[in-house]
Amino acid sequence: MEVRDSSDRDNATRHINRELARRRGWMLTVAVGFALQILSVVLGLKSVAPLCGSPMIPHSGAAELSDAQLLTTGLAAECYRSIDSAAVPIWMLMGFGISLVLVGVAIRIVGIRRSLAGVAA
Repeated sequence: MEVRDSSDRDNATRHINRELARRRGWMLTVAVGFALQILSVVLGLKSVAPLCGSPMIPHSGAAELSDAQLLTTGLAAECYRSIDSAAVPIWMLMGFGISLVLVGVAIRIVGIRRSLAGVAA
């Protein structure tokens, strides 16, 4: 009867757990990036004020019409200023989401190349 050392089994288990953690890591990074992109689009389509447009559709026809009929003064300009100020965080959120997706894909590519280099060596 042969007695086996459990260290080989422990090393294999650790290797599998590390590999699964890497897989989950890049998938989670890509998923969070896509979620941030979707969130930025949803928030970007929300209008800034009742007569104003949104950061992704900045048309404020009602405010311009109100200014043209001389019912208000400067409402369209105020709408466009508030749209511009609301657009900055939206585009930053979208850029952060895109960069997270790219980082996740880069992590996956590096992981594939390392595993192929380990097999070839």
